[in-house]
Amino acid sequence: VLIILVALIIRAILLSASDRLIRQIVTGVKKKNGHTEEVSTPGVPANVTKSRQVQRTATMGAVFHNSISWAIYIIAFIQILQELGVPVVAIVASAGIGAAALGFGAQNVIKDILNGMFLVFEDQLGVGDKVDLGLAVGTVDSVGLRITVLHDDKGTVWFVRNGEIVRVGNMSYKQSQPVARVKKPSTSAKKK
Repeated sequence: VLIILVALIIRAILLSASDRLIRQIVTGVKKKNGHTEEVSTPGVPANVTKSRQVQRTATMGAVFHNSISWAIYIIAFIQILQELGVPVVAIVASAGIGAAALGFGAQNVIKDILNGMFLVFEDQLGVGDKVDLGLAVGTVDSVGLRITVLHDDKGTVWFVRNGEIVRVGNMSYKQSQPVARVKKPSTSAKKK
């Protein structure tokens, strides 16, 4: 009971600390002379920047919360087994082998999740951005850890695995501006 109680207290403290840390990282809080100021992105409206920050915070928070929770649960479970006199070394060794086998089998899923984390951390795209992902071109509906959802001009909804995204062309990002091309008059028009 004491192990479970301590595990729950440690989990609550770590989740609270990670929430605070994630909010500071995502919103770009800088402390100057005792006051805080939020860094805005030039060329991006404030409401878009705010919604993108909320989305990034939610995504990173989910990743950290799950990681912290599972680590605490596993450690508490091992401690409880030790207190009950169960030989934990054999269980941990077999779990390590099982985790390695699962890791080899789930390489694509792990690649999707890691790439999704980098997409979010580096702010390469966000909800509402017009993007070219190579696999699909359209407006982003959602950015998850494993899948990015966008719809094109024809109404087709694309579910693109983040591990398959090798390039991102963001037409809505920062100083991105449309380029107007002027057609030069032909030489025959000049002669007339």
